[in-house]
Amino acid sequence: MQNRQFEAIDTQVLGVSVDSAAVQKAYAASLGGLPYPVLADFHPKGEMSDSYGVYNEERGVSKRAIVIVDKQGIIRFHKIYDGELPEAKEILAEVKKVAGIE
Repeated sequence: MQNRQFEAIDTQVLGVSVDSAAVQKAYAASLGGLPYPVLADFHPKGEMSDSYGVYNEERGVSKRAIVIVDKQGIIRFHKIYDGELPEAKEILAEVKKVAGIE
């Protein structure tokens, strides 16, 4: 993901995982690092993910999703993905729509 493009339009990219911080750190290291911070939704497990409707309590995991929240804390875009997340350019286009930048 090209984080500079998001920063250029005053957008903060964050990941969220129901795994512990230690597991997240090991995962990020296995990928050679991540270009954005990842928040731990670990205790109580899945609480934040559940509030966005993406937590699967039976499996103890969150679905892949993109949520765009504006500076007032209002959800402007929310989409759950069955497979891989979309390319960064698709997410950037949604952010620009929300921000009124075309």
